[in-house]
Amino acid sequence: MARIFHCADIHLDSPFSLFSPNEAERRRTELRAAFTSALMFARNQKTELFFISGDLFDCEYVTRDTKEMLINEFSKMPECRFFIAPGNHDPYNSSSPYKTIEFPSNVHVFTENREVVSIDELGVDVYGVGFHSSVYRTSPVAGFTIKDKSRINILVCHGDITSPMSDSGPITKNEIAASGFDYIALGHIHKASGVLNENGVYYAYPGCIEGRGFDETGYKGALYGIIEKGRVELQQHIFSKRRYEIVTIDLDGVADKMQALERIRSKIRTYTEDTALRIILTGSVSEGFVISANEIGRGCEYPYYIEIKDQTTVAPDFSELEKSTTLKGVFYRKMTEYMQEQPPASEEYFIALRALKYGLCALDDRNVIDFGEGEDR
Repeated sequence: MARIFHCADIHLDSPFSLFSPNEAERRRTELRAAFTSALMFARNQKTELFFISGDLFDCEYVTRDTKEMLINEFSKMPECRFFIAPGNHDPYNSSSPYKTIEFPSNVHVFTENREVVSIDELGVDVYGVGFHSSVYRTSPVAGFTIKDKSRINILVCHGDITSPMSDSGPITKNEIAASGFDYIALGHIHKASGVLNENGVYYAYPGCIEGRGFDETGYKGALYGIIEKGRVELQQHIFSKRRYEIVTIDLDGVADKMQALERIRSKIRTYTEDTALRIILTGSVSEGFVISANEIGRGCEYPYYIEIKDQTTVAPDFSELEKSTTLKGVFYRKMTEYMQEQPPASEEYFIALRALKYGLCALDDRNVIDFGEGEDR
């Protein structure tokens, strides 16, 4: 039996281009902190085998501080064996950071050549292969020959099980089923899969350790547990410092901006200062208004970052416009008079109708796409 920790897709020194330079640097620091938290957890659990299944780095962004942090953290765990299989974002090639870092002796980095490392005291053989470039069109699972089936055989690799035409190590379930491994530690898919099984072969994607955008929602982490011959028990543990979430809020029937803000605040109460939140506003409102993130609220009870996507439509009170002496009222009456002069269902009528809608939208200081009627978008 062995205690193992499995993570992937760390992307240390990722640029975090969504944010301002200061906030991006803060997120890079938090990403390093998430990984060091994972390492501390593994150390406290007396982990014996630590697998990193690709994309430890975003290569072109690797800093000296990050390299020194890794050397220091790995050195703190001399009893643990680390295995790294480079992926499409950190391939093992001539410019690879793996060639410039002097890792301690307990760290093994797989190259493009398939190989196996035997750990006799645990009765474990760890197989692995790394990407040699950002494009890798062969399966990282196929092509291995297990030398001793009585031992615990583990494969560490980066690959894509979602598409047989992938440029990032395409893998099929049939290849997993035929591989004969006891566990395949995969990377590349940023959403945790849980531990899966094909023909007695256990495998899993732990997901990324920290979300970096709204395509990576939820809390993130890695897998820890035990493995023995014919038995794999791993649990997901959360290490992310922040999370990204998306919420859709229907403002249908809202009369004014104050009511809209009250509804939004009531719907986002569970998202607080650890969350970057994208709010999608839908529905039909009776007047045009624009809501900014600052108006929703600030402080620890609110998300630290809010992005608003306004997809509402405007349904003005036309009875009020008929009597209004405002510019909007005059515009409405002139346009309706013109429409009444046009043949019903004619092209001129529908052009005038669109002009009325767009004009009212502009007078409310809203973008014309907010009407959102099919081809008019």
